[in-house]
Amino acid sequence: MVNTSSFEQLKSGDRLPSLKGAAMEVFRLSQEENVSGLEVARAIKADPALSSRIVKASNSPASRQARPVVSVMDALTVLGLNTVRQLVVALSLVDSNRDGACKKFDYQAFWSQSLLTAIAAQKLVVRKGLGSPEEIFVLGLLGQIGALALATAYPQEYAQILEKTAANGGECADLAELENAEFGLDHNRLTKEMLADWRLPQVFYEAALHHENPAQSGVTEGCREWYLLHVLHVANYFARVCLAQEKQRREMVPKLIFKAVRMGVESEMLAELGDKVIQEWQEWGKMYGIRTEAMPPFAKLLEVAPLAPELLGAADTPRDSASYKLRILVIDDDRAVLLMLRMLLENTGHTVMVASNGKEALNMVEKHMPQLVLADWVMPEMDGIEFCKSLRQNQEWRNIYVFIMTAQESTERLVEAFEAGANDYMIKPINSRVLAARLGAAQRVVQLQEELEFDRQQLQKLAAELAASNERLQQLALTDALTGLPNRRSANEHLEQQWAMAGRSGRPLSIMIVDIDHFKKINDVYGHKVGDDALKRAAEAMHLSIRKQDVVCRLGGEEFLVICPDTPAEQLYRYAERLRLAVSEVVLHGPHDSGYKITVSIGLASKEPGLLNTEMLLQLADRRMYAAKHAGRNRTVAG
Repeated sequence: MVNTSSFEQLKSGDRLPSLKGAAMEVFRLSQEENVSGLEVARAIKADPALSSRIVKASNSPASRQARPVVSVMDALTVLGLNTVRQLVVALSLVDSNRDGACKKFDYQAFWSQSLLTAIAAQKLVVRKGLGSPEEIFVLGLLGQIGALALATAYPQEYAQILEKTAANGGECADLAELENAEFGLDHNRLTKEMLADWRLPQVFYEAALHHENPAQSGVTEGCREWYLLHVLHVANYFARVCLAQEKQRREMVPKLIFKAVRMGVESEMLAELGDKVIQEWQEWGKMYGIRTEAMPPFAKLLEVAPLAPELLGAADTPRDSASYKLRILVIDDDRAVLLMLRMLLENTGHTVMVASNGKEALNMVEKHMPQLVLADWVMPEMDGIEFCKSLRQNQEWRNIYVFIMTAQESTERLVEAFEAGANDYMIKPINSRVLAARLGAAQRVVQLQEELEFDRQQLQKLAAELAASNERLQQLALTDALTGLPNRRSANEHLEQQWAMAGRSGRPLSIMIVDIDHFKKINDVYGHKVGDDALKRAAEAMHLSIRKQDVVCRLGGEEFLVICPDTPAEQLYRYAERLRLAVSEVVLHGPHDSGYKITVSIGLASKEPGLLNTEMLLQLADRRMYAAKHAGRNRTVAG
């Protein structure tokens, strides 16, 4: 096992990927006060290859520059010293770390994934308008530089860790855990330190620290930091999907869609963005000398995923206006006219009903709900104008498209027809070509109206589905996935609520901090699967032993919080002992022994005048829990 090494020790031992040549000189100059752009440009120009790449990077499609950058000095003027410095750092590291001594570390795959992440992050940031595309590109490119650093500093040891991780399915959490155990820090923590040392903005290196598991960041959802963190998270996951084997990729794509949707990038938009990223990845790969590969259209990758109805909604059926058929009611008191119109309309595929006057037509409207009506003006019992007025009085019929047929084209009569509610008119005798042309225009209006109504219904349905989905997501955000108990976030919110209620009412409030004894031993001896089982069974035992008003939450790891409203300190000890004894009845069975009993250490605390807030209450209970540990474990400490 390697001795625990801090970043400063690794840095002072010259064991990390470092800047060389022109890049080192640029970085040194950028730290000086009153350095001129001319000095920095001169330092960059000392490396022609680096100069060329800085200019190309400054002209990337996402940069949105008003004019093309044609020189290093232009890049400094347009992008600023900080951004150029970051680009120099990134490009220099790519050039000087294309291979290394760690046999299990795929240097080309690392840079290929990093480049994909950088380009995807850049596209997402441009879409969201979160910051400088060039800076985000650098963040994406260096967002996992800690992994390269560990491979550089400890090539043999890191090769063994990568081999173990690959055997376990290659999960990031497993890799970080093995890194921490071996080196005393993981690649994300080392990435943060390196980016901070290279003077990237704090929001960037904090995003790099948590991007593999944003839930651990504690950042408030919806703020700029949250979006930036999830930009890097989604971009990194996008890159992993692209580079995964086909079977694994199929399993990952639905999750990518969910992640992208949480940020407001829907499937169609994701497909478009994906194709652009892949294209630029291949172009930039040539420029950087980084391996890329051919990819199918991204829309095809998304097609393999079962799309969640609550996120995507029901798909609208495409409608061809040329074949869109109507239900048409023809009203005329002349049988010959009815026969002619019916023949013309049915020959073009429409469904036709006929009526001989306005009153008969109103009954048919109620029964068959036509989409379009051709009504003659002059008819017995109820003429076309009176029919049109009656039709418009019913709100359910307001979208029916009405033609008035008349033999007179006087301005006064046409105005009267439109004022009565007609949509259009036709002059008798009816010309079949004019009829077809007028019907075509009416078809478009009717189709649009129905599509708008369909969209309205779909939006209502989608709103209901999204509301249900949001409720489920909110529940997931407040629940520990392993135990099903409320998680730390939920615990903090509930405790704050109970604290406020106790403060207003003067009623007592107490808590327990519960920690499973020797949990590391359980994982080491029996394995993580048994360890997970221990957490679940202990959580179940606690949940069954508490009162209805009490809430047990998982704070993380093997630590739990029990919130006990209306519970004075003198009663709390008895409840805690009941919980401790309930957990002690849980027996784990490993593969080679008769069983192992779970025990817990409990620290108690109650709201009292000296405690000003929930944080102080938690700290007091936590200290007492550790006192129980030091006193021999499997006990409760109340004071």
